[in-house]
Amino acid sequence: MLKVTYTETGLHLEYCSESLSQVLSDRVCTSARAQRSITVRPIEASIPLAAVLLQALMRSQLQGFELTRCDPDWFEVTLSGLWLTEAPDAEEGIFMTELDIRLEQRLLSLWQRSHQYQSQRLGV
Repeated sequence: MLKVTYTETGLHLEYCSESLSQVLSDRVCTSARAQRSITVRPIEASIPLAAVLLQALMRSQLQGFELTRCDPDWFEVTLSGLWLTEAPDAEEGIFMTELDIRLEQRLLSLWQRSHQYQSQRLGV
């Protein structure tokens, strides 16, 4: 399962070995015990990937997913999954999706490399 955490300062992508249903169940139970509200809804989310890393071969491996060019340097891959937040209209929260494990690992690697690429370009 891929988990994307959206915060004020950006997003963080990570791979989780637990199934989506297990993580969702754990989150709902934790929220109930803590007497906190939780909103779960199906949505689509986009993950930015550096265009320089997406050679033609890589694009063919992402077939079946919406891949949109944002600008000359970046693409976004759009995924379907679940959005978890405390408030229904919150802009910060967690997006979770479950894909083929090889595709999840490929997307994670591309996102990590894109993040490093951006840091190097900015001199961070």
